[in-house]
Parts: sequence; C-alpha cells; structure tokens
Amino acid sequence: MGSPAAQDLALGTLPDDPRIGRVLDQLCPEEQLVVLMWTHHDVASWTEAALQAGASDPVALGERVRRKLHRLGKQHTERAAAAAATRGGAR
Repeated sequence: MGSPAAQDLALGTLPDDPRIGRVLDQLCPEEQLVVLMWTHHDVASWTEAALQAGASDPVALGERVRRKLHRLGKQHTERAAAAAATRGGAR
C-alpha cells in the first residue's frame, strides 16, 4: 500500500484502511505535518519534508519520523500476523 495523498490527509478523506488512521493517531501534530509534507510529489526526502514542515532541525525530525513510522509499521505487521495465527489455530 502506498502513502496517502497529501490532499487526503489534509481533508481527512483517507482510504477506508483503518491502519492509516491508527498510525497517524500515534504521531504528534508536528510529526503528522512531516508525513503530510512527505506525501507531496516534489519532496524527495524525510529531511526535506521536515524542512517544509518548518522544523528547526529538519535532519533530526525527518529521521525521527522515518524511524517511528518504520517501527509502527513493523509493530502493526507483527500484531496482524499474531492475530491471524491465533484465528487460524482456533479453528
């Protein structure tokens, strides 16, 4: 699945995939803004996204958001796999 479009984030019209909302809810507003900036087609890096978001230290914030999203995605994948295994074993 690709990243949500900036317009969808800004307007609150995200796809029906509840995972996106759950991940965004775990980010502070500053981090959410970096994600929003990252979805723009002319932004090439997390550092640039953080710079566009007005970060005082765009290198550090961009890297923090990138790592946090990676960690949250991994957690979600692991939980989904564990839930699927539980459902499969309960049959």
